[in-house]
Amino acid sequence: MATDLIAVFCGGYTGESVISLQSARIMMDALDATRYEGLFVQVDRSGWTCTRADGQEIPFDRALFTADRGQGHERFAAALIAIHGPPGEDGRLQGYLDMLDVPYQTGGVLAMALTMSKYSTTGLLRQMGFPVAPSVVLRGRDAGTEARVLREVGLPCFVKPDGSGSSLGISKVKTADELPAALDKAFAEDRSVMCEGFVRGRELTCGVIRLPDGVQALPICEIRTTSEFFDYHAKYHAADTQEIVPAPIPETVARIVQDRSVAIYEALDLDGMVRVDHFWKDPGEQATDVVTIEVNTTPGFSAASIYPKMLNAAGIGVPGAINGLVEVMLQRTRSER
Repeated sequence: MATDLIAVFCGGYTGESVISLQSARIMMDALDATRYEGLFVQVDRSGWTCTRADGQEIPFDRALFTADRGQGHERFAAALIAIHGPPGEDGRLQGYLDMLDVPYQTGGVLAMALTMSKYSTTGLLRQMGFPVAPSVVLRGRDAGTEARVLREVGLPCFVKPDGSGSSLGISKVKTADELPAALDKAFAEDRSVMCEGFVRGRELTCGVIRLPDGVQALPICEIRTTSEFFDYHAKYHAADTQEIVPAPIPETVARIVQDRSVAIYEALDLDGMVRVDHFWKDPGEQATDVVTIEVNTTPGFSAASIYPKMLNAAGIGVPGAINGLVEVMLQRTRSER
């Protein structure tokens, strides 16, 4: 029985490539081998390579997006994108696949390009009426930069590279003296930097996914860490970080977070697996007591990542999610023919 050929994109151009390779392996292992054969398509600045799950290199035509499994070149039926950061999270890879008419599980070019920028995302959400923290974007620095941040955002605040993920280059700034070093750190990661006002509360994150039966919110995760914030070390290395699924919060607040996350998913025209991060001003139970911080359009999917835990808590599981995403892509392809 012939199996559809599925590309699992991994790698990328940033320090998140290590997490991407782990995410891609989880996706690859979850594919139903009776229906699909996954091939890794690893992207880096030196070129693209195509390999089987066991590492065997496969002849690959990047221009036609085909691979030769031994019976001549075949076109990939669909693509799972597990690249965190450029070029898989900023719309570039989506544009390539659109030109080749190959379906993929993420949002489209415009949605991905926009949400790659933290400032553009929260700015649009603010315009749409969603509660977000105050923020300012910096495209460079001059003698008045630090005073502007203190005036428009205040302290404490977070200084973030505008387009990086996995909390790379982010600092929490409590005093004016800490601001110059935080800006140096963020600008080392990105040419644009966002400074965002601090929101005091409990950190909650909610997954949203589109499966064959429609869009749904996953059980909420509460993140607890002894670090100043949920940085790269706290996410992937700290032994005392807690990721509690489902979050121990009132049902009213859970419904606000889930409804908000789905509304943002749909308002930004997203697709596939998305994670929306919020802070809840405990003990309030009004919509304004939940402030949205960030939207992750290709969330981490490694064994240490939150998203698989939410899928398991929902009763969907990782194989159910991955094969469901592929089914949605292939249905979309058939309906457009």
